Amino acid sequence: MRTALCICLIFTFGTALEAAECDTTRTTEPAVQIGFWCTQPWVDFYWDAYDFDKGDWDDGFGWHAACDLRKPLARTFQAIQLVNYASPNEATNTGDFSGNFLRWAGNYTIREIDELDARCGNGSSRAYTKWGPIIDNYTNLYIPFFYNENVVERAGTLVHEARHADWCGHNGNDGSNKCSARSNSCDEKYRDGCGGFGSPSGRGAVGYQILWLWWYAFEADAQHSNTTMKDFARDEANRLLNTMLDVDPCFNITSSGAKIITC
Repeated sequence: MRTALCICLIFTFGTALEAAECDTTRTTEPAVQIGFWCTQPWVDFYWDAYDFDKGDWDDGFGWHAACDLRKPLARTFQAIQLVNYASPNEATNTGDFSGNFLRWAGNYTIREIDELDARCGNGSSRAYTKWGPIIDNYTNLYIPFFYNENVVERAGTLVHEARHADWCGHNGNDGSNKCSARSNSCDEKYRDGCGGFGSPSGRGAVGYQILWLWWYAFEADAQHSNTTMKDFARDEANRLLNTMLDVDPCFNITSSGAKIITC
């Protein structure tokens, strides 16, 4: 939902229910686990980098088992790892913004996301970011993010929400040329998608998400990708290109990151 201060990804606001009130237990781990590793120093670094708090991730969300991929916290860490390490030429430090977007997307999410919190939600929203002056800025992640998205989609959602945290709201689904999804999470164009209070100009949250997925399909390293995962990136990027922009960008991508002209 586009307002002066806050942005909701995918349809509706979520509620602030705690884990005890929603199902955060899965009996199986995600089918795709390539490249996931989890050590205490790594958890400590990214726990601080994304400003996690115990009170937002305990009581069933996985604070007690940060590496158990059946739980929300580990699935979030798995997505964080993909955003920060999928490039074959990784950033040298958190201030390194050189090279292409796959290389520095992790640093962008660290810089822009104020804090990551786990909530139950209402069953339809993946995530929600609140931003603005003189208010508490945060990003909530909901049950569909943890369990309805594969790890590549989760990584793309983090990039999407980081763009909102950069004060970029959606500017699509308006006027007479509305996106086919008819969603408040649509942008006007692939390279023009920011709106709202204090908004920057340029590519919006949908565009950032597409760009990361595109670069991932094109050159993600073998330690953090395989054929299935690149197919995931292709499918999600094309879904966004085809449904979440008011103006048809007239291209899709392949699993290898090639561009296909569609109109």
